[in-house]
Amino acid sequence: MSIAKAINRLKEQVHRLLNRGHERTAKARKHILASLFIKGISIIIGFWMPRITLDYLETEQYGIWITLSSVIGWFSFFDIGLGNGLRNHLAESLAKNDLEKAKAYVSSTYAILAMIFGTVLVVFFAITPLLDWTKILNASSDLYNELRLVAMVT
Repeated sequence: MSIAKAINRLKEQVHRLLNRGHERTAKARKHILASLFIKGISIIIGFWMPRITLDYLETEQYGIWITLSSVIGWFSFFDIGLGNGLRNHLAESLAKNDLEKAKAYVSSTYAILAMIFGTVLVVFFAITPLLDWTKILNASSDLYNELRLVAMVT
C-alpha cells in the first residue's frame, strides 16, 4: 500500500469518526478537536514566547513586560463570572433556537462588562498622573516617561 493511499484511508476514517452519530454530537466532536488543536498551539507559543521576547528586550524591559502582562491577565477576573454565565445561557438559548433571548443575553452581558471596564478605565486614567511607574515597577528613573506611556497604552 502506498503512502498516499494510507493517508487517504486515515483521512476517511477520521472523517467518519467525526461525522458519526447525531448532528449535534458530530458538531461537538469537531469543536472539541479544534479546541484541543488551538490549545496545543497556544501551549507551544507559550513555551517559545519568553525566548523570542528576550531576543528583543533587555532584562529590565522584559521584567516590566512580564509584570504588565500579569496585570492585564488579572482583568480577566473582572467579568465576575459574566463570561461563563453568558456561555451557559447562550448555549441553552441557541439549543432551543430562541434567538431573541440569545441576543438579549449577549447585549446585556456586553453592557454590564462595558460599565465595569468603563469605571475601571476612568479611575485608572484619573490616578495614573499621580503614580510613579518607575517606583511601582522598580525600574530605572530613565524610563519614567516611557513607562508612563506604556502604562496608559496597556
